[in-house]
Amino acid sequence: MWVRLSTVKFLESGILRGGRSDEGYPTTDLVVPFPAEMTTKSTPASVLFTAFEPSGDAHAAPMIARLRAQHPDLEIAAWGGPKMAAAGATLMASTAEDGGMGLGGLARARMLYRERAAMKRWMTGRRLLLHVGVDSPSANVRLAPVSKAAGAHYVQFVAPQYWAWAPWRLRKFKRLASEVLCILPFEEKWFTDRGMKASFVGHPVVNVPLDQEKIAAERAALELPDGQPRVVILPGSRTAEIRSNMILLTEIHAGLVRRHPGLAAVIVAAKPELVPLIRETLGGTLPENVSVVQQEGLQGCLDWAEFALCTSGTISLDLARQRVPMVGVYHLDWVSMTGSKVMINTEHRLLPNIIATRRIVPEFVPYRGSHEPILEIASEILGSKERLARMGEALGAVIDTFGSHDPGLEAGEALEAYLGDA
Repeated sequence: MWVRLSTVKFLESGILRGGRSDEGYPTTDLVVPFPAEMTTKSTPASVLFTAFEPSGDAHAAPMIARLRAQHPDLEIAAWGGPKMAAAGATLMASTAEDGGMGLGGLARARMLYRERAAMKRWMTGRRLLLHVGVDSPSANVRLAPVSKAAGAHYVQFVAPQYWAWAPWRLRKFKRLASEVLCILPFEEKWFTDRGMKASFVGHPVVNVPLDQEKIAAERAALELPDGQPRVVILPGSRTAEIRSNMILLTEIHAGLVRRHPGLAAVIVAAKPELVPLIRETLGGTLPENVSVVQQEGLQGCLDWAEFALCTSGTISLDLARQRVPMVGVYHLDWVSMTGSKVMINTEHRLLPNIIATRRIVPEFVPYRGSHEPILEIASEILGSKERLARMGEALGAVIDTFGSHDPGLEAGEALEAYLGDA
């Protein structure tokens, strides 16, 4: 049986975590023998961070800042982005910009091959103690053999979602990684039960306290439409997701307008370059009482919204954090739909439901079919204040399971164990 590449990419990072990675790398390891050049205790110690998405750039920055403060003489190098550089790392290559997310599978594979060779050259003659792969597990785990050959420990921040699919990959991961730093509450037990060192350090989004004054100011600065009920539409962060989901979401929105006259809606564009595509899927003009807002205004939009139509992934945790009731949707073509049904082994597909171990949010993930069943459920929820309140409370309970962790601090403390006499 064969499975389409888009299905694999969807499973690795799109369906559950919100499209944080868009890799299309080869599935076989690239064999890069490491030179036998010797290092000594007198050789300056180095730490390497690698990230291949803007999210990884943001997640790595607090860890880098902490290591820089604790070890001012430590060499910290990064393949990543501007936030990692600002935190104190020497940026060796820019691999985490927004532009990189638009590369196709073969282009991404060539980029990874090129940067892997560059990392091998950089490691020559260095005393590399630690390599931290941040987010994008499918890319970073393919770099781990290079740093392991150099004698370094490999730690993965943001666990691969082997618990959702491809659990057989854990065997190789255990050979490569010294530890995995988990951002979802249940992941630590899943990995430790299978003989791997794992630590739950908190979530970089969920465990950041909400600043209500800042949110109020953000909301006031946005040009939000008048009307009720207020709905926010979150169609995804990639071009392919917009093309796949936006038409379905638009049909659901149109049905809600017919059933709830006066409804106002805001569409959140995850990146500025997605705005023209969103408008294109809407026929070039926005419907009445609909606005498009940039990602920077997300918290203000969620403060305004009473209900959300969202794709699956981390965005569902953003909604849960602000107690916004939702329906989750992720539309696929029939080939990818078939492959995902075979490969996904979790009862629930949307993160709030996975964490709660019950279906508190209606989910159509993955989905292929008419908009009508989704419209029926969305309309029922939107028309019931009791159901809206009940779901908001359940989402709050999901967020409570994350506790009061500080991901940057706790991840940085975990990394200290691998620095030795740095």
